[in-house]
Amino acid sequence: MSTRNLTMVIDRKYAEESSLGFAENPVGLSDKSYVNMYLHHDGYPEWQGVQIANWLHTNSRQDGSALAAKFAHDHYYGSAYLYADAGHIDHHYTYVIWTGKSDIWVSCYDQYSSNCVFVLKPEKIISKYMEDMDYTDFANGETRLNLANRVSTDYEWKYQILDKKFKAFKQSVADLIKDTN
Repeated sequence: MSTRNLTMVIDRKYAEESSLGFAENPVGLSDKSYVNMYLHHDGYPEWQGVQIANWLHTNSRQDGSALAAKFAHDHYYGSAYLYADAGHIDHHYTYVIWTGKSDIWVSCYDQYSSNCVFVLKPEKIISKYMEDMDYTDFANGETRLNLANRVSTDYEWKYQILDKKFKAFKQSVADLIKDTN
């Protein structure tokens, strides 16, 4: 099963107008978002939250519209889609990158439980949620699509090795059976 998620880039002035601030359910703000990007896989905070935080370390000095465009480029892969209205997308987590001031914040809202999971600066997301995973190396120019290709190639290489070992094993068994007859 996939952990579907959506990432939005919204000017923080809209959070300042709400009594809940950054913790508000962001789906109601989709018309204020520069991008509503749906990603079909790995939406839990330990992956997507850390991915966003890592990405922001190398991409935080842009206005909201430029940040959204770069985000869509760097996080695109085969199961990523852009939507005009976030309210019509079934997804578990909604991430918001709050722009408009020099200190960028990220919020994560659980749509299934209707609770705010966190409102943190990128470095706090990393310290709280980072695990031993093969995250995209945005700092060195890697994108989510590059990561998917790299992982796919890595598994293909491992499959080829296992396939050779299995064929050798089958031959050994065939030779053993032939020798015992």
